[in-house]
Amino acid sequence: MIKEKELQLKNKLTEIVKGIRNDKHIKQEVSEEFISRGLRGTTGSLRATWVLSENIPLNTLTDSESDIRFLFLFTFILSQALIKTNSEFRISPQDYFTELEYTQWKDYQEEQDKTDIFPLTLEKAQTVGRKDSRIWQMPMSAQLLGEIDEKNAILYNFSTQRNPKVTAFGEQINIDKIKIKEIKEGLLAGEQYPDPIILNVLNNGESNVSYNENKETLTIYEGSIINIVDGFHRKTANSLALMENPNLDFNWQVTITFLSEKAAHDYMTQKDKQKPMKKEWIQLKDYSRPENLVIDVIMDDRLSELAKVMKEEDNYIRINQALTKKSIIAEAIKECYEEQLKVNSNIRNIGKWIVEFTDHLIGLYTEEFIANPYQIRETSMINNKNIFYAYIGLSAKLQNSKDWKKVLKKQMQSINFDKSNKLWKDLGMLNNNKDANKTLRNKLYDLLTEGI
Repeated sequence: MIKEKELQLKNKLTEIVKGIRNDKHIKQEVSEEFISRGLRGTTGSLRATWVLSENIPLNTLTDSESDIRFLFLFTFILSQALIKTNSEFRISPQDYFTELEYTQWKDYQEEQDKTDIFPLTLEKAQTVGRKDSRIWQMPMSAQLLGEIDEKNAILYNFSTQRNPKVTAFGEQINIDKIKIKEIKEGLLAGEQYPDPIILNVLNNGESNVSYNENKETLTIYEGSIINIVDGFHRKTANSLALMENPNLDFNWQVTITFLSEKAAHDYMTQKDKQKPMKKEWIQLKDYSRPENLVIDVIMDDRLSELAKVMKEEDNYIRINQALTKKSIIAEAIKECYEEQLKVNSNIRNIGKWIVEFTDHLIGLYTEEFIANPYQIRETSMINNKNIFYAYIGLSAKLQNSKDWKKVLKKQMQSINFDKSNKLWKDLGMLNNNKDANKTLRNKLYDLLTEGI
């Protein structure tokens, strides 16, 4: 499969999954078809259900043959389910896969039903912290960890891991291949120390665990989502080492938590001493900040044009996959809606209003924001990442105005966004990729609100 096609497909599937996330009929059709092909559990129907429930980001799938085959089968089966249920969405696997891949996999069946990993019972499990902490530690053999990994039961979650690697092919797991090789060689040479591996059974209402204190056993049941919180490189190296020595004599120190996504992220932040997460990334995941809750409201609106053009890092902007950053929008919301944010009941209304406002703004300039934004960015400041401070500032000013659409259009037309305009040089925005400082932010807030 061509890498460019893989990226396009994952983006398209992500869009479709968001659109059908509440459609139980499609999910049932997809799950039943996987089961009919002998593909159950974490290698088939359960994995497909996780994708449809948005518990597995498609960009965490690797380039391995098994993952590419799963991606094909998911696309093929989903395309048929969409037609069968008369969904408004459509996708054709022929647009993304080679003719050989299509012929090889369209009728794929498992020759025999593989034993699934669930229910997974772990021995010598002891509660750590408080008795009700829902955190356990235990030794785990290299072979058992490898088996769980082989069954695709350990899922990567960007929200509980370090920030992703951003490339021209989109978000990817931030893998250090040299580090993995060093760990693998250390395991094979008997020189690796059993650094802790932390797994979180996602407490989302679907996962289910039980702990027997007398027997010291922890059981994880089918349907549970296991995210790796810390130790992705060690887990990967372990599987590679087992390929060379299946009888590897090694026990890992494993911590299993049963926490929500937010709590697991907080736990990871506490543990992350040697390689700190980027401050910007941590702040975006801090839900004690009301501005981040507003960002979530915006992102949850699948039709929001603003949600489509903002990402977490500058890397997305550099590779033409975003126009601005969530942190910029969050900071502007914090500064322009400060008083309203003090009341939690205002958060959803602020988010909805910003979506309505920015949808209309972007609709006035579709060429600049949707059809051809990156080429226009070469000569215009209209979609510069920092100009979004001005747009959020204007949205706050016009929030309760009856004729806000008319005023918005007038204010936008009053500004010459062409880079040749001396204004942008005077503001220090030309050839400056840094986020706006406080002085510049205040000037941008005033830029479009002057005279209102």
